[in-house]
Amino acid sequence: MTAGPENEAVEFAAVLEPTPLERQQLAISDSARHTFWHWVRFDVVARVVTRAGVDTVVDIGAGSGMLGDWLRERHPSIGYRFQELSSTLDAALVDQFGADARHSPDAPIRDAVVTLLDVIEHIEDSGSFLRAVFDRMEPGGSLVVTVPALQWAFSSWDTELGHYRRYSKKSLRTELEAAGFIVDNVGYLFPEMLPLLPIRKLRRAQRESADFPELSPWLNHVGYLISSTTARLSRVWPGGTSVAAVAHRPEAR
Repeated sequence: MTAGPENEAVEFAAVLEPTPLERQQLAISDSARHTFWHWVRFDVVARVVTRAGVDTVVDIGAGSGMLGDWLRERHPSIGYRFQELSSTLDAALVDQFGADARHSPDAPIRDAVVTLLDVIEHIEDSGSFLRAVFDRMEPGGSLVVTVPALQWAFSSWDTELGHYRRYSKKSLRTELEAAGFIVDNVGYLFPEMLPLLPIRKLRRAQRESADFPELSPWLNHVGYLISSTTARLSRVWPGGTSVAAVAHRPEAR
């Protein structure tokens, strides 16, 4: 049976329907929706950029561009380049930062810190993906990776966001080293939020989108004071809700 115009319109709309992850990212594209959970991770990036002595970040899997917003407000001297495979999110990033800020997925990455902030858990063959990133980076180039922590905490929230796995410090280090990187440090972030993981795991009801909660300015301020403090001791905690690693491509011999 030949599809009529009405059927074609339905099929076209289905193709354009955002995924739960895209809906989540679009919902938090407004900087007013950013939380202390994001700011703490971005602080890690800024410290690595300072130590690396570069002035640009290449944000692979940029999502809504929260890192770029934060850098523009807090560290305007650091340039922001994005790479995003979702056409929906890429269009929003171009509107926000301009087409010149888009970094080609095939181009070499030089004089920049690469960020993969909650990206590789969305990729089934994350090892091959990390090797491809490694190949694009110059010797000595730095990489910041964050991922959700602790496989036992995998829940419907992870499934709705398209996660394939959660990580431990050991599993993230192993994956990075297998791709060729030297891991400078790896540790758990947000140990104070660990009690929330069993609650999330027990909540099995489907949700239209897996959004982060909106927090009051007061709660964001308090959360940032606590989490930014625990983040500086990330290597000593036995657990947390996220794992963060800093790595680099070794110098050529």
